[in-house]
Amino acid sequence: MPQEESVLDAMNAALEGEIESPAEEIETPEPQSEPEGEPEPESEPEGGEPEGETDEEAEARGAERNADGTFKKKEAEKPEGEKPVEKKAEPKAKDPVNDPIPTGLKKETTERIRTLIDTTKSVTAERDQIKQDFDYLIKGVEATGASPAQYGEVLSWMSLFNSNNPQQQEKALELVESVAERLATLLGKERSVGDPLSAHSDLKDAVQKGQITAQYAKEIARTRNGQQFRTELTTNVTQEQQRQQAAAQELQTARNDLSQLEQTLLASDPSYEAKKAILVPALKPVFASIPPSQWKQKFTEAYRAIRVNAPAAVSKPATTNQPLRAGKQPAGGQNRAPSSALEAMSAALLGGGK
Repeated sequence: MPQEESVLDAMNAALEGEIESPAEEIETPEPQSEPEGEPEPESEPEGGEPEGETDEEAEARGAERNADGTFKKKEAEKPEGEKPVEKKAEPKAKDPVNDPIPTGLKKETTERIRTLIDTTKSVTAERDQIKQDFDYLIKGVEATGASPAQYGEVLSWMSLFNSNNPQQQEKALELVESVAERLATLLGKERSVGDPLSAHSDLKDAVQKGQITAQYAKEIARTRNGQQFRTELTTNVTQEQQRQQAAAQELQTARNDLSQLEQTLLASDPSYEAKKAILVPALKPVFASIPPSQWKQKFTEAYRAIRVNAPAAVSKPATTNQPLRAGKQPAGGQNRAPSSALEAMSAALLGGGK
């Protein structure tokens, strides 16, 4: 077929380079098209001004000048609708104490982690309280401007004064006299000693009438003043002891009331244990701020207001004949769970609550 031969011949000629271009036509390479994408930035004229902007226009827009006197380049305006690039927030640092316990762990592992977290929080709270008390004491001493030697002197005097030993108290008097003498010397003033007769008008009258001598009257006045002061000290000690005894009695009464209340609730409410688990940590700050005589009332009010789902009946596991080991602690060294609301509340008030 001639058509197929001519096509075949043309293909062979093209592959072997036998097709010649006409002499009058000169092949010129076609310019390569630039790849599609962002156009190359136009070259900027020296001086920093945008292309096409004159010095008058740059000065009119208030452009700043470079060190060589040329105007700074005008910043390109952002296209409308373009949102500023937001910085990615740094990942939150992990907190092994306050972060939730991972799910899917064994019950024993979860309980051990919870125990360790509670212990850490308790120790941290005690440490912070001790540090706060220590700082309060130290800052208080520093605020007085006292030197270590002066502070030690004050502590020594307090120990001698409260010793109830006449010989030690005489040393306390000597120390006070020494301090008073130094202060009077510093101020350049003469020391004035109090008149023991100032509070005893009968002795003053007796001295004025010549019934007794002034020296004897002062001796009587010092004896009276000493007896009065000792009576005040004894009264203060007695009142403090009575206050402590009353507080201890109030605390014991509150414990007994809570114990009796718990026995009543256990016998009448099957949801008592679930309610107790919620009430104990919730009432901890409340009980710490009110007298023990109000504990029963507050517990009763909170108990009546709480609502929980009734617990499902749980079948008791079959007992085995394996002997128990005496003195065996729970796994992981955990403490025994509170056996009563009173015990749990006491633990909460003493800092052992969650």
